[in-house]
Amino acid sequence: MTTSTSDNQVVVVDYQDLVSGTDISAKIEEAFGAHEHCLGLLLVSNLPKEYLALRERLLKLASTFAALPEEAKDKTVHAASRYSFGWSCGKEIMNGKPDVSKGSYYANPLMDEPESSKILQEQFPEYCHPNVWPSEDLPELEVAFKELGQFIVELGKQVAKECDKLVHSKLPSFSPTHLQDVIRDSKTTKARLLHYYPQTGTIEGEKRDDMDSWCGWHLDHGSLTGLTSAMYIDESDKSEGWKEVSCPDPEAGLYIRNRGQQVVKASIPRDHLAFQTGEALQLATRGLLAATPHCVRGATPPENDPKHYATLARNTFAVFMQPSLETIVTEDGRNFGEWTKEVLDRYYDKDSKQAKKH
Repeated sequence: MTTSTSDNQVVVVDYQDLVSGTDISAKIEEAFGAHEHCLGLLLVSNLPKEYLALRERLLKLASTFAALPEEAKDKTVHAASRYSFGWSCGKEIMNGKPDVSKGSYYANPLMDEPESSKILQEQFPEYCHPNVWPSEDLPELEVAFKELGQFIVELGKQVAKECDKLVHSKLPSFSPTHLQDVIRDSKTTKARLLHYYPQTGTIEGEKRDDMDSWCGWHLDHGSLTGLTSAMYIDESDKSEGWKEVSCPDPEAGLYIRNRGQQVVKASIPRDHLAFQTGEALQLATRGLLAATPHCVRGATPPENDPKHYATLARNTFAVFMQPSLETIVTEDGRNFGEWTKEVLDRYYDKDSKQAKKH
């Protein structure tokens, strides 16, 4: 396996081309298709002006929430959903250990109560439980989370339309509206606000310059993921609000393993949105659209100045657009609800009391 720090393989499409009906099938295939350079990643540029304001507001709130007292954050922890709603930190397993490098806030950005059936809420709490919000301690988080999440989903519908066109042209039996239907009809949409804590050296003997030191290698298991660019914040002084800074380590950030097994550093510019394909879409399209493994490399402190990055945090926001629970996703007939429980077993213990090694 070779490693590249070049962004030359990253495909970019202009927002106006995406929403105006311009033929961008070649770019969709280049970004998501079945070839060795496929990254499973598409960037959208020249977004509407309101996007940057939505991004800045929510990503700064990630640091605000993470800085709350533990008792305030604990109010939003929901173990029964395997920490799939509200705040989660140190519950997920990465590289065989509890992941304490980041904290996550999970919610459905489209609906507060995805499923009214108490039976389904108990059977599939990971997707059907009502949202949990820090209404007392940080009430502004709810509005910011929903508004950016809904913006991303609306743009995801346009990406889905182009994906459906491409796959249907190559596989006529494939529904010409498959991914559009998934996004329009599903109640399982889930968004994740991530706060990567500053790195201050080693954790449990692990070298912090490992490529996946901030987030281990994984595949998204949904259909389509919308992802903002990362916001790096110097958390040393919040007297006038959190200050966004440039990442001082050029090797830090998102890495993707393409279909040719080459690892590529993929930068997302501040004013761009990224879309990644997931396992459910790869299964539905019989591999014509690929899900690719990816990880996040942390900002590594210089050996002669280990405290240099002691206050440097990284915040980002991902929206997972996924099939309905009853949608069949595997060749042996398992639906998304059944299959996703198996996926979550890779990262959490089934009884939700402690994390499970995989």
